[in-house]
Amino acid sequence: MATAALDFDPDLYGPLLVREIEAYLAAVTPTPAWRLRLRKAIAEPSTTPARPTPEPAQPWWHDAPTPTHTLTDRLLRRRPVAHTTARQHLQLMDRYIRQHGWTQHRLWDDDGRVCILGAHIHVLAAGYGSAATAWQARLLIGNALGFAGHRVHVDTWNDQPGTTQHDVHTLLRTAAA
Repeated sequence: MATAALDFDPDLYGPLLVREIEAYLAAVTPTPAWRLRLRKAIAEPSTTPARPTPEPAQPWWHDAPTPTHTLTDRLLRRRPVAHTTARQHLQLMDRYIRQHGWTQHRLWDDDGRVCILGAHIHVLAAGYGSAATAWQARLLIGNALGFAGHRVHVDTWNDQPGTTQHDVHTLLRTAAA
C-alpha cells in the first residue's frame, strides 16, 4: 500500500501554524504575577515625582596616576604600581578616609571605615606607591605629630579617646604640606 504524500506548503501555512501555536500557549500558560504587575506599572503613570540624579562622586584615586604593569611585573606576576611621592600617598590616604570613614582600635571595620594604618594598607594595595613610599609618609606623619606636641606613635594617637576624624584629616594635610 502506497503512502499518500501530504499536500502541505510550509511557506503558505507556516506563519499561520506559528500564530495558532502561540495563541494556544498564551491561552493555556498562566501569566506570572510579576509580569502582570510590570504591565500594570508600565500602563499607569507614576505618581511619585522624579528625583534628581545626584552627581557621581569622584573616587578617592580620581587624579592619581594609574597603576600599570611593567614587563617585570608581568614576568614576576606582581601587582602594578603607580609611582607616587609620600605627599601624594598622604593625600590619597586622606581621600580614602573621607570616602570610607574613619575608625579607632582596628585597621578597618565591617562598614569599610579605616584607621590611619588601614588607609596606608588600602592605598598600597590599590597600587599607589611602594613600601618605601608608605614608610616616608609614616615619617612625615610622625614629624607632624611631633610638631603638634604629640610625642606618641601615630597608631596610639589614632586610638586616643580625644582624637576625631577632623583631627586625622588635619594631621594628614599637615604632613602632606
